[in-house]
Amino acid sequence: MPQPVHKTDFEEGHGTSGLGQKIGFALGLVVAAVMLWLGAPEGLDPKAWKALSLLALMIVWWVSEAIPVAATALLPLGALPMLGVLKPVDAAAPYADPIIFLFIGGFMIAAAIEQSGLHRRIAIHVLLAVGSSPAAIVGGFMVATTLLSMWISNTATALMMTPIALAVCAAATPAGPDRRQLMAACVLGVAYCASIGGIGTPIGSPTNLIGAKWLDANGVDLNFPEWMAIGGAIILVMVPLTWLILTKIAYRLPAHLGDNTAREVIAAEARAMGPMSQKEARVMLIFLSVALAWILREPLSKLPGLEGLTDMVIAILGAVALFIVPAGDKADPNKALLGWEVAERIPWGIAILFGGGLSIAAALEATGFSTFIGGHMAGIGAMPILLVVLILVAATVFLSELASNVATLTAMLPVLTAMVAGSGGDPFLIGASATFAASFGFMLPIATAANAIAFATGAPKQSEMLRIGFALNLFGVLTIAAAIGLIGPLVTG
Repeated sequence: MPQPVHKTDFEEGHGTSGLGQKIGFALGLVVAAVMLWLGAPEGLDPKAWKALSLLALMIVWWVSEAIPVAATALLPLGALPMLGVLKPVDAAAPYADPIIFLFIGGFMIAAAIEQSGLHRRIAIHVLLAVGSSPAAIVGGFMVATTLLSMWISNTATALMMTPIALAVCAAATPAGPDRRQLMAACVLGVAYCASIGGIGTPIGSPTNLIGAKWLDANGVDLNFPEWMAIGGAIILVMVPLTWLILTKIAYRLPAHLGDNTAREVIAAEARAMGPMSQKEARVMLIFLSVALAWILREPLSKLPGLEGLTDMVIAILGAVALFIVPAGDKADPNKALLGWEVAERIPWGIAILFGGGLSIAAALEATGFSTFIGGHMAGIGAMPILLVVLILVAATVFLSELASNVATLTAMLPVLTAMVAGSGGDPFLIGASATFAASFGFMLPIATAANAIAFATGAPKQSEMLRIGFALNLFGVLTIAAAIGLIGPLVTG
């Protein structure tokens, strides 16, 4: 079975060359040094300017991957105290924010799902339900990817689905242009839906958790059902639209393959898996329990004894349950559903990345940077809020083509805070716009790990990705802006 290039689960995928890394390393230092040499503008606390200089260095290093992104995120721990911006305890506190443990718990649950093979069973049975015409094959992989990516990392979902897509396409068509076009449509459908599906739940993507933290800090409690209502509306528009572009416009796929070869391959995969094992069933039960608890958290937290229930608590309790519940292994009755040898392979670096972003954001907030910028943004208040949302979404989407989703949103947090302070705008409209938009980058292979995986198969051409991705970026901007502006106020009341 063909294998895509593997990326780490927590990086939303970049592959900067060695020369680019060296240039980025030097450029980051130069930018920060020049900013410190110039000094803070009038009216801005020098501490805020130092924090901003550090942020500029981190952004350049994040974009160029001069050093590993998680290593860059460690800088606030050492630099902020040395620069006199924050005390060590204040610089370190964000690295233990509850949102980080929410993500860790979610990744442990995802690791158990993948280790048990449940993820593959879900994907195969979705494909069995959609048929074996070329358009149906592409659509089936897109639906399966979307559903999985709502709960599992976008990168992991793409890594899981791409080899299956390539195997089915290879079996369904003879070597030649038809096979290449079907493969290209399939792997791009998987890549794009990994990003689109990731916005469906608060835990679907790291950027969602960062955005949710910012929203909560600004007085907006967007619970699971509310988030899913907005994200679901975007998904319901973007997934069919992406399928239409891939199968009817970008690639000329035949109406029928002439036989049921593809369906037979999928059915054979399903038969080979056999009945659901005890381990799969138990993992599914815990997963469904956690998902249901997330959805019903608000009413549950009103019950006696459950007042302290939060999304993080639910995720951690679900993760701990995986270490307790037996896997049903007759050869080793004491073996649990999840062992630490598997858990320690989850992307712990994302916790550091989160912490670094939250730490630098806390420094800018504590030193009055947001207030300073806000005072210079009063004019934005005269603009219609929907126009502000549209501009913000467009800027975020196209910026995410060049920087990781996490780095894009993290770098924008101080700007979002300043926009709210300066214009008096609704923090929900501003924060949610940037959060959802940060996951949409469809043009370049370096925009997301899912894009890189698709490009690495050799099926889609760079020119095709640019053309298709640009169209999807534009449609994504309009869809997100419409969903935030029209549906958001209805669900948040």
